[in-house]
Amino acid sequence: MLSYLQGTLRECSPQHLIVEVMGLGFYVHIPASFYFDLPPPGSPVTIHTFLQLRDDQAVLYGFRSGEERKFFKMLLSVSGIGPRIALAVLGHLSLAEAAAAIAQADKPTLTTIPGIGPKIARRLVYELKEKIAGWQSKAGAGDEGVTADQWQDVQQALLALGYSLPEITRAKKNLHIEEPLNVDALFKKVLLFLAKH
Repeated sequence: MLSYLQGTLRECSPQHLIVEVMGLGFYVHIPASFYFDLPPPGSPVTIHTFLQLRDDQAVLYGFRSGEERKFFKMLLSVSGIGPRIALAVLGHLSLAEAAAAIAQADKPTLTTIPGIGPKIARRLVYELKEKIAGWQSKAGAGDEGVTADQWQDVQQALLALGYSLPEITRAKKNLHIEEPLNVDALFKKVLLFLAKH
């Protein structure tokens, strides 16, 4: 699989970009919000990519990060969700916002996205609500001493122990951790908080 492209940005718009790699120009479809994070044309860029093979062509989709690409692929796993709608979700909501809207069955937020009506919003919630738990810690942790990946590892362990997502989310909101911690130390700190509360 073509995992990423590293080259020179030649052209960009809210719908696509063209990145030149070793003399080849790759046309890449992107979420609209990604456009505002791109450097000026002529600058070096690294684009995380997903290659979709259709009947008569190969189509490239590009993302800011590997996490965003994973979320895109998860959206594509929902029946009735194609690349256009999946890009619209990522173009209108951050990863954390999209995960929260699905986890909380927030259909009013989901139906503000072009291409998503009540029926598709219900399907997103129904098919992804259980899978979405690990994505709600993607934002915010980077401002503290703990990374999003560490929070996700701890969250998965706590869910396996029988704690609910609201309990874990409450712990995360109330534990303002500024010092760097490894996963084990973070896990123990969250367990202690949950035991007391």
